Amino acid sequence: VRHPETKKYRRTRLFALTLAWSRKTVWLLTWKSSTKIWCELHAEAFRRLGGVTSVVVLDNLREGVIEPDVYDPTLNPLYRDFLAHYGVVALPARVRHPDRKGKVESSIGYAQKTPLKGLRFETLEEAQAYLDRWAERWADTRIHGTKKRQVAAMFLEERPHLKPLPAEPFRFFQHGNRTVHL
Repeated sequence: VRHPETKKYRRTRLFALTLAWSRKTVWLLTWKSSTKIWCELHAEAFRRLGGVTSVVVLDNLREGVIEPDVYDPTLNPLYRDFLAHYGVVALPARVRHPDRKGKVESSIGYAQKTPLKGLRFETLEEAQAYLDRWAERWADTRIHGTKKRQVAAMFLEERPHLKPLPAEPFRFFQHGNRTVHL
């Protein structure tokens, strides 16, 4: 995608939120990543799904997980409070166990190899619109290899089990340590 400031083509970051049962995935493109952007991407994904999941299995990105641990992980404070606002429990993936989050890993590979490979876009919005059309026409209508059913049909069954979105949006804050004089 052509970057608006440098006017050069740059790779974007691809965010994916995949539902475990139906394999319905929301793919979002962004230029950079931070904790606030990661929270905004989750909020947009929940909005597009029309509800909120009860549990999120996290990749151990610094935006969400500061200290990965099987029993007591340390979550980023902003992301932790964001998930609490949405009523979601976070389960960080075990370190060096990619098999624990295979659904998301395979959906990232699927999106990188299929609709985006070799294409160039002038704006991020144009690329996102193309990715959304592809997801609606191809990814959601495919017969999933493991389930042997159409993703869109399974999502219609899974959608009623999603929790409603919160009435108010999450209010972002900055978290930091400060040193003050006595």
